[in-house]
Amino acid sequence: MSEVPTETDLAAAPLLRGWVLESPSYSRPWLYGWFFGHPEIDEGDHSHTSPVLHMDTGTPARWARTDSRLYRLGETYPPAEREIRYWAQKLRRRRHLPLGEAPGGGNDIDAMIAFIREEKPLREQKLTRMEHGYRAEQNRIR
Repeated sequence: MSEVPTETDLAAAPLLRGWVLESPSYSRPWLYGWFFGHPEIDEGDHSHTSPVLHMDTGTPARWARTDSRLYRLGETYPPAEREIRYWAQKLRRRRHLPLGEAPGGGNDIDAMIAFIREEKPLREQKLTRMEHGYRAEQNRIR
């Protein structure tokens, strides 16, 4: 098997959105993110891959091959936005609400922050830090 996948291989591969490469001290690195088109993981679920064997070195990275399969890599999110999306989706799942096409239920981060605030799973201080972190990320991106 070639290290670099073909376009046909990529087109058939599950999509990982909002991904981040994690390197636990006890294991090889793996990817955390939201899965789409995976044969064994529900659509839009947040989870992690098996250990990464090879990863595209381009910017942005387009693919990763793990112990178990090839993944297409979609967009990444800055850390605070990623955490907001994670909590919004976790709470949506708890309330049996539709997950939406984008992680967290959509692309309206302000609505996600309001939803998290209303559900109160976190201390207000932590949510305020996440919100300020998100605003700072957005200012750096612009």
